[in-house]
Amino acid sequence: MAKTQVANESREARVPAEKVWEVWEKAHAKSGSLPIEKGQKANNGKFQYEILEAIPNRKFTLLWKTLFVRLIFSHEVTPTRKGSEICYRVDIKGLFAWPVRWMLGGKIRQNIAFVLKEIVRQLESESQS
Repeated sequence: MAKTQVANESREARVPAEKVWEVWEKAHAKSGSLPIEKGQKANNGKFQYEILEAIPNRKFTLLWKTLFVRLIFSHEVTPTRKGSEICYRVDIKGLFAWPVRWMLGGKIRQNIAFVLKEIVRQLESESQS
């Protein structure tokens, strides 16, 4: 079954890529796992997920399953001259992928954009402290 892209957002941050990865690992550790590694299954208290792909200090992808759809969240950080570029992508696949994308796609895109903006803001304010 093919996957359908729901959201793809990126933003530049004035912090090194290693710092972004460190923050992601701390967030992942709250679910009981450190470092981020392929094949891990975790539960963050809200939902259970599995790490599908992990390239340390670069990117990781997690899978969240429901009865009829699977959401795939990709996180990637790339070094730039000014710091790093952070990219979040959400894909959906499964029996009801198209209806769910149609009903929730806009909300998912808004939430991903908001989360990315807040993470960059927080990272940059911490680095200035």
